[in-house]
Amino acid sequence: MPPKRKHSPDTTTTPHKRSQISNQLEYDDDQSSHFVASSANAWPSLSSYSYYAPSLHDRGSSQNSDSTSQIPYRLNPFNVASSTSALAILDLAIDEGTDLPKPLTATRDALQAVLRIVSVDAHNQGWARLTKMLQFHLDTVDNQLAKLGEDEDIDKAALPFDSTLKASLRSYASKLGGIHDLARKRNIDSEDTTGVFEESLRDLDEAFNQYASGLHRFVASVVDQMRDGLSLVDNAFLQKALSMNPNRAETINAYGVQHEQCIRGTRIKSLNSIRQWVDDEDSTNWMFCLLDFAGSGKSTVSKHMDLEWAMESRLMARFFFSRDTAETMGIKRFCSIVANAFASEDETFNTVMERFQKRKDYELLSFEQQFDGLIVGPLKALNRRAILVIDALDECDNEHGNRDKLLNIISTRLPLILHLRVFVTGRPERDIKQWAMTIVGVHCTNFLQLEGNHDDVGKYIRDRLSRFPSNLQAQVSQVVENAEGVFIWARIACDLLCKTVNKQALLRSLEKEVTLDHLYTVALEQSIPKDGHSRQAAVMVLEMILALQRPLSIAQLVRLSPNPDAVEAVVTSLSSILLYKGREDSIRLIHATLREFLTSRTKAGPWFIQLGPGHYTLACGCIDLLAGATREAQGQSSKSVIKYSWTSWGDHCENSNRKLGLNERIIEFIDTGYRYLLDDSIRALSDDFVAKMLYLCRVNMSPYITRTLLRRSLQWIRVCYYSSRVGRQFHGRIYFAIVD
Repeated sequence: MPPKRKHSPDTTTTPHKRSQISNQLEYDDDQSSHFVASSANAWPSLSSYSYYAPSLHDRGSSQNSDSTSQIPYRLNPFNVASSTSALAILDLAIDEGTDLPKPLTATRDALQAVLRIVSVDAHNQGWARLTKMLQFHLDTVDNQLAKLGEDEDIDKAALPFDSTLKASLRSYASKLGGIHDLARKRNIDSEDTTGVFEESLRDLDEAFNQYASGLHRFVASVVDQMRDGLSLVDNAFLQKALSMNPNRAETINAYGVQHEQCIRGTRIKSLNSIRQWVDDEDSTNWMFCLLDFAGSGKSTVSKHMDLEWAMESRLMARFFFSRDTAETMGIKRFCSIVANAFASEDETFNTVMERFQKRKDYELLSFEQQFDGLIVGPLKALNRRAILVIDALDECDNEHGNRDKLLNIISTRLPLILHLRVFVTGRPERDIKQWAMTIVGVHCTNFLQLEGNHDDVGKYIRDRLSRFPSNLQAQVSQVVENAEGVFIWARIACDLLCKTVNKQALLRSLEKEVTLDHLYTVALEQSIPKDGHSRQAAVMVLEMILALQRPLSIAQLVRLSPNPDAVEAVVTSLSSILLYKGREDSIRLIHATLREFLTSRTKAGPWFIQLGPGHYTLACGCIDLLAGATREAQGQSSKSVIKYSWTSWGDHCENSNRKLGLNERIIEFIDTGYRYLLDDSIRALSDDFVAKMLYLCRVNMSPYITRTLLRRSLQWIRVCYYSSRVGRQFHGRIYFAIVD
């Protein structure tokens, strides 16, 4: 028998531990079950899930177990009465229940009551194993109730108690009652009930597995029924949307390639002010901070100056923050992206930077240390003017204090660098505005101060609506007035007015309320038919887009959607607020305020988007795609969406609602997953796949899933070890991840 590991905060793997591991990997299937139990001390939360196979100690000590089983014990009469009552209540809840949570709550109460009488005989190996089994069942039902409660908060209604599910739960309740009777019988006499006992254990576990699988399938079927209406989307809407010309946009990255330059003849005063500031060697202002409200065109100005300075061969770097991707909303790659931009233009900078990068641990250093080593140090070594553009500071995520770190380091490190000019834009949020106002040497301004009026927005609107019918030209001035200097409002309004047939009605709607939130509502109402199925399809597509780990194209998203036609139709019809170049280019929101609007129930009303259902749809899509993926995947979009699915399926599972509906899908997927991990073409993704699988165990998405995933992991160790060289290279990492 392999020695059991004692739990310790130290999770390092010593050579002695590795020798134990190599021996344990040679055990057979039954012994691997004991291996999970023996390693449970290193992972306490899993110790109660090892009941499903007798341990080696059980087998080697059968005589002791038999002798121990003859030791009589006494039960508390109150506990017996309590468990009898709980089982009776469970039977009643199953017979009369209409909502699923009520009989599950009764099941939990009955399990707790039976556990109190079963766990008394803790010295007997068999009954101790039963105690672990019942504890596992109790943990699973508790988890199911918690997940159903989360779903009820979203749906505002409990799931019904399905007749098929009722039958499986009644069967489990019957087996649980049999265990209860067996425990009471042992209290009356000490006769040997080993055969009956073992059979009762098998029947109880089989009944529980049937119930759990039935529950998972039922929850999944509820979601499928909710999505069935997607196939009934108005065909005329689909055909019209698919025939429209797509909007043009580029992919998203930290260089701001998704943004456009200023329209000719607009923002002239603002651009001239920025040019004068950056070229004024006598100016004491080392930073120009342009703070204005959402949609006013700050990123457009940043992109305009970025391209202009690049054309002039200035030494410059840029970072455009965006909430559309994890990379552009965080600071993890800020230092490397900025430093590489400077290094590509100056050899001295590159030399100093590479000297710092020779440290093998530089990527593990703090953000402040990397900023000093990659940016501040090399810039100080230069005797040359340099420019740093930082756009959309407000879109830098501050959930973990990232924005605070960046603001602090800009204000403390960059003023020390001679000849450096920093151009910053953002919304005037409280922390950003206070930060800008308290730094010495900062020119903080907005478009109204720079331009003196909103004439630029008026020029844009009049140019876009120049082909309006003559009888409506008089109302164009009203549109200009309603825009109030907000370019994004003007752009969406003009897009809608150019597409709509009933321009007069839309003009009246735009006059009711002049806010971006109202305009987003108008855009959605105008673009999507009012029938319920079309609205449902639009909400589903928006849920998916907002829940994505990174932007995908139409061609990629249709591979993950239960209704591919609806994806292209919805995205195309919403081209006034969703930007893309074509089927192969990433879809992005027109502005960060659109995400804020859609995810606020108060603002969005019937268009309110919850991310949980979007994660569920994407999780199903990723798993289904991978389960059916072949090595001969055709097309670049196919390869990229398969890679996305490999790296993102676990995250979508973790963040989805209806988690119970994913369990059977995950298990079926895991059963075939190792075949793909042996493929050299996806070897680089295998570690990530295994890590995601084990992470789902650690977050205890479901005790039922945890047990199943651990079983599959141990099977993979053997299969991969004996099947291929690639398998032998990563089987040990699976084990270390489980134990540590």
